[in-house]
Amino acid sequence: MRCAKAWSPAGLSALFEACVVEGDPLKSGARGAGLALEKGVTVEVCTSEGGVETLLNGVRGDYEVARRAALEVARLAGYTGGLTVRQTVEVPIGGGLGTSGASALATVLATASLLGVKLSYTSLARIAHKVEVETGTGLGTVSGLAVGGACIVAEPGPPGSDRVDRILVGQDRVVVVGFFGPIRKSSVLRSTSLAEVNRRGRFYVEALLREPTIENLLAFSKSFSLETGLATPNVRKAYEELEMRGFPLAGQAMVGDTVFTVVPVEEADAVSSVLRNLGAHVTVTGISWKPAVLLL
Repeated sequence: MRCAKAWSPAGLSALFEACVVEGDPLKSGARGAGLALEKGVTVEVCTSEGGVETLLNGVRGDYEVARRAALEVARLAGYTGGLTVRQTVEVPIGGGLGTSGASALATVLATASLLGVKLSYTSLARIAHKVEVETGTGLGTVSGLAVGGACIVAEPGPPGSDRVDRILVGQDRVVVVGFFGPIRKSSVLRSTSLAEVNRRGRFYVEALLREPTIENLLAFSKSFSLETGLATPNVRKAYEELEMRGFPLAGQAMVGDTVFTVVPVEEADAVSSVLRNLGAHVTVTGISWKPAVLLL
């Protein structure tokens, strides 16, 4: 048995404009802005007897994104043997924290290393993007994870076709995430107008490009979520409580029942306390300025 391992930051989207070309995942993507997180997803891929077996935090199941990502690379390698894909996820799943995109990217990198696929980093990231779009789990997540940092995706598409810039953020800042529970993206998007979401998303991406600060990213995420109706009742309540406690800058991880903010490290405990009192599962993490990487 041979194995390879890769890691990707998790990543939250603060606002977005969906740019979909039906039937062509390599022309589809999203404009938007968000954060790559130091807590992320580690994937180990090993050769095995036959078929593709996938595990998530030690639990066996049919995890479509990881399975398809591994199979895409195996096909390119001409490999017909078995693979075991073990995913270890450090953040809540189903909350808009980019775990599917992170899994796709880390799985592709590890599988390519294991099977000796001679493709560039960008070419492999494009495969991960394709898998995400085809499975319906994301549009622009991989663009940010392949760069790292506080990202603005100014032009949509897969890595190599997109255009990504980064916002300067001091190393004394941490991300505090309050996760209230998993929700289906499709159910949230059905409750609002995608045309309005895209119109507001485009407006705020352009505004952020004119003045790219972390404060604007947070303020624009909050306004975007409220103006589009994407903000859940839990997120709205969190906005109110945080503002009452002196933390008016916060946003929603898209599309999830999840609120986040970026604060100096000494304020993280106070923000965490507010969110825990509202029933949120709290994660405190840094911004990852490192993109997805091969570990072994």
